Amino acid sequence: MERPVYVIGHRSPDTDSVCSAIAYAALKQQLGEQNVRPARAGELNAETRFVLRHFEVPAPELLVDAAGVNLILVDHNEVGQALPHLEQANILEIWEHHRLGDLRLPRPIVFHCEPVGATATLISELHFVRGVVPARAMAGLMLSAILSDTLGFRSPTTTTRDRDAVARLAPLAGIERPAAFGEELLRVKLEAAERKSPAQLVGDDFKEFVMGGRRVGISQVEVFRAGALAARKAAILGELRARREAAGLAQAIFMITSVADQSSELWFVGEKPEQFEQAFGALEDGGVVVPGCMSRKQQVVPRLEAVLR
Repeated sequence: MERPVYVIGHRSPDTDSVCSAIAYAALKQQLGEQNVRPARAGELNAETRFVLRHFEVPAPELLVDAAGVNLILVDHNEVGQALPHLEQANILEIWEHHRLGDLRLPRPIVFHCEPVGATATLISELHFVRGVVPARAMAGLMLSAILSDTLGFRSPTTTTRDRDAVARLAPLAGIERPAAFGEELLRVKLEAAERKSPAQLVGDDFKEFVMGGRRVGISQVEVFRAGALAARKAAILGELRARREAAGLAQAIFMITSVADQSSELWFVGEKPEQFEQAFGALEDGGVVVPGCMSRKQQVVPRLEAVLR
């Protein structure tokens, strides 16, 4: 029997990571590759669970170790964001919309990376290029992933291609008003954030990056208005410090993105705070507000990396 190939996103998976994996595995199967299966690298968040229930799609298989496994990576290409022992996996393809990371492979593979708002945009385009019209459920998953990752097209990462993809997927998914559905997804995400413990707030969307030879962790959570988590700051910073120390990170950042105010507050712990301040401004009580900042990948990582390098 042919060994399975798993399509999988990053650890602490978000809706784009999970839905892109499911949709790409489904496309592969329709093109005759029956050994391709979707997988996930962590527990599902509230928004992703809502999406899977809405379109009646089962949660993909949970993988906890990459050693000896055939993998197609979606929505990431940084070792610190991937399954443990990624260096021992057989990586066949990567579909991605973030920066080029630190993954090094011994041979050429398909590596598709473009600056769009969601990996699901690339997967949806590939469906139509290959002449495969997505079924309702798959169209719905990809539409949801795009709306989620772009915050309903509010994020500066949003492109015309993301909007076009949603317009093309909506009738296939049976979604008459994509904007209203996007607001429903956002409501689920924001309400879930208010109920999370400090450990969940820090850990549920925590990504590691290598910058200037040092490992940096950045966690992001969306809230409706600025100040929503102010009363819990001490506890959240305590969790952020504990995670930094346990992982041996040089710096750790907690990014609170306000959808209504279209800004983010960055809370910082770690070494060389003057480098953080050079990138984002003077710290006050461990944090700084950055107006207009809503994207970790486009507005936080590049600015910090420019200083750390």
